[in-house]
Amino acid sequence: MKISFSISIRHYQRSSQQVAKRFSLLICIIISGLLLTYTVTRAIHLSFTHDESYSYLYASLDSFMQIISNRTTEISANNHILNTLFMKLFDNVFGSSEISLRLQSVMAHIVYLIFTFLITRQFRSNLVQISGFIILNINPYLLDFFSLARGYALSIAFMMVSLYYFIEYIKEEKNKRLTISFIAAVLATLSNFSLLNYFASLILIHQAVLYFKYRDMRTNLKKSKAVIAIVLLMVLICYEPLRKLIKYGRFDFGGTTGIWSDTVTSEINMFLYQRVNSPVIFKIIAAIVIITVISTGIILIRKLSKKTLVFPDKTGLLIFSLLMLILLSNTVQHYLLGSPYIAERFALFITPLFFLLFAYFFDALASGGKALRLISISSLPVVTLAMCYHLLSCLNTSYALNWNYDASTKQMISDLKKEKELIGIKKIDLGITWWFEPSINFYRVTNHLDWLNKVKREGPKGEHDYYYISIEEQSLVPKERVIIKTYQGSASRLLK
Repeated sequence: MKISFSISIRHYQRSSQQVAKRFSLLICIIISGLLLTYTVTRAIHLSFTHDESYSYLYASLDSFMQIISNRTTEISANNHILNTLFMKLFDNVFGSSEISLRLQSVMAHIVYLIFTFLITRQFRSNLVQISGFIILNINPYLLDFFSLARGYALSIAFMMVSLYYFIEYIKEEKNKRLTISFIAAVLATLSNFSLLNYFASLILIHQAVLYFKYRDMRTNLKKSKAVIAIVLLMVLICYEPLRKLIKYGRFDFGGTTGIWSDTVTSEINMFLYQRVNSPVIFKIIAAIVIITVISTGIILIRKLSKKTLVFPDKTGLLIFSLLMLILLSNTVQHYLLGSPYIAERFALFITPLFFLLFAYFFDALASGGKALRLISISSLPVVTLAMCYHLLSCLNTSYALNWNYDASTKQMISDLKKEKELIGIKKIDLGITWWFEPSINFYRVTNHLDWLNKVKREGPKGEHDYYYISIEEQSLVPKERVIIKTYQGSASRLLK
């Protein structure tokens, strides 16, 4: 009877676990479908932005070798190499519509959804698995880039692939997993050079793993052959484009104050998406960041000292180490090379790493005593629901946060075309606020608008047939003009 009863309990436990896993899988699939629908809708409808248009006009139309070596029409950090190559490919295959040029970022979103699911499935608590997946995927600022033809989406998706396979490599020391991890890290770096910090940090962690396991340099070298080959390949590919960027001083975006003031503060502000202006909420989020990092560090140190580090604790240690090394390397670069602290979209790849650390922190609490489990069970759903509410307040299909001034460019072109047809003039000379130049010229080229003269960056001064300007710069327009339309979303006007 006792044996039969214990078998029944084990069977019930297994059945409950299977039901919980299926439920969490279903929830994640539904959420993935909704989020992917959102990013695809935006990729179709959003007006092409300044940086996307700049990449298309001044990089993607150049040759393969020019793109790879950064010998493009305009030498700029705007050339996110892998993204530019995809733009060139999809332009040739599918044409120059917004969705075709952004297709690589939509694909990156699918990859990101899959690998954030695979990573969070490794946590012990079902609640942390579901909440962790949700938290990693409902950052409104991150979702912007899965709808835009920029390299940030690709870099973060490849980083997640790299991270997952490195976790799998730590579990079982199989070179195939390590190779995939480092190849994905190379692809992440070619998508956005900010990921050089991730790539370098991964190398250091790999060497540390081998050293503490074998404590023999010959063994380290033997087991690092694949990594060394990939690093050499990376150097060969990246040397020339990086040399160009350094030579022409194109690494000029970021801050000069410090990691907290520039990197962390900017990421919190970008996450808030200009929807929350409360200093109290900012301070609460900042406190959560500090508490999470310090508490997780203490938990990991205690587990290391007691030699009780098991999975997913090793995953937590990996993520914690990556975060610290990335921030440390950026600080060292600032002092030795004078490079700025990474901020805003250049530091966006750090945010998913923090959210993974946040999820691990709650998983560690959930596996502790009753009081710790109670904290985890009661507070994690509150944070998750608050983030869901925040995302819902940020949803839009009209603008991207960094380029909200381009929200109406596509509509303005359509309105200007109607004006031309109504009046019957053959050529239009358009005076503009300088930051509208790439996106207007993008639509001029891709829509074959021969009736529109190429717009220039000199500003709206001088005589033009029409003006498309920011409202704040209307005073720069000579003489008084007739307002044809005011675009509230982009705070701009079309004048005649």
